[in-house]
Amino acid sequence: MSGLKVSTDDRVTKVVFDRPEALNALSPNTLSELIDICTGLAKNDAIRVVVFSGAGSCFSAGADLPAFLPFLSGPDRQATADLGRRTTNAIAELPQITVAGIRGHCIGGGLVLAGACDIRVAASDARFMIPELDAGIPLGWGAMAHLVRLVGETLAADLVLSGRAFGAEEALRAGLVSRVVPTDRLDGELESLVATIARKPKIVLRITKQQILAIRDGRFDAREDANALLSALKDPEALEAGGEYIAKRLRRKDGDGPR
Repeated sequence: MSGLKVSTDDRVTKVVFDRPEALNALSPNTLSELIDICTGLAKNDAIRVVVFSGAGSCFSAGADLPAFLPFLSGPDRQATADLGRRTTNAIAELPQITVAGIRGHCIGGGLVLAGACDIRVAASDARFMIPELDAGIPLGWGAMAHLVRLVGETLAADLVLSGRAFGAEEALRAGLVSRVVPTDRLDGELESLVATIARKPKIVLRITKQQILAIRDGRFDAREDANALLSALKDPEALEAGGEYIAKRLRRKDGDGPR
C-alpha cells in the first residue's frame, strides 16, 4: 500500500497514515489508494465505524508537495489537482460513522481529511495549522466549506489567512474537535469511543449518518424522522437493543440506583 495501513476487526476498520518518516505526508498515490479504500468500505455493510489516525508521533503533515509537483505539470494535472477534493468527499460521504484520532501535527491536507470525519478526538499535544497561503497556493480540497461549517466563517478566515498554528485546547473551544485527552491516553480513548459506537444497532447508526449528511448538504427534512423511527421499530437488532435498554432502566428503578 502507498503509505496506508488498513485493518478490520469486529465491525471497525482502522485506516492509518503510515509514513512516519515523512510525518505521514499525503502523496498522490496515497490519496488515490484512500479513495479506493473508501469505495470498498462504502459497500461493506458489516462495518459500522471507520477510524483514521497516523502512525508515529503525528496525524499528518499534509500534502507531500514534492510528490505532487511532477504530476501537477503533467498531462493529468487537472485530475491531480482535484485528487484532494475527491479524497475528502470519499471520507465525508462514507455511510459509516467516521472518527479521527489526532496526535502531533495535523497540518493542511491532514486537517482537511480529519475535518471530513464525523468526530475528531485530539491528544493534548495536537498541533494544527493551515499553511497553504504561505506556500503560495490557495486552500483546496473543498476545505473551506468544511472549515466554515465546523468553526464558523470568521475563525475559518483567521486560520486560513494568518496560517498560524493553534493547539488542542483552542481546537476544542472552536468546535473543531469534540474532546482533548492526554497524549498517552489517546489510543485507549479512541478504543472506548469506537467500541461504544460499534455496539449500537446498525440501522440507527446508518440513519444518524444519513441525517448528518443531509444537514451538511442542506437537504435535511425532519418529516423523514417518522419514517426512520418506524424503520427502526421493525429492525430485530434495534428492537433487541431497545428491550435491553428498558430492562436495564427498570432494574435501576427497582434498585433505586443511579439513573
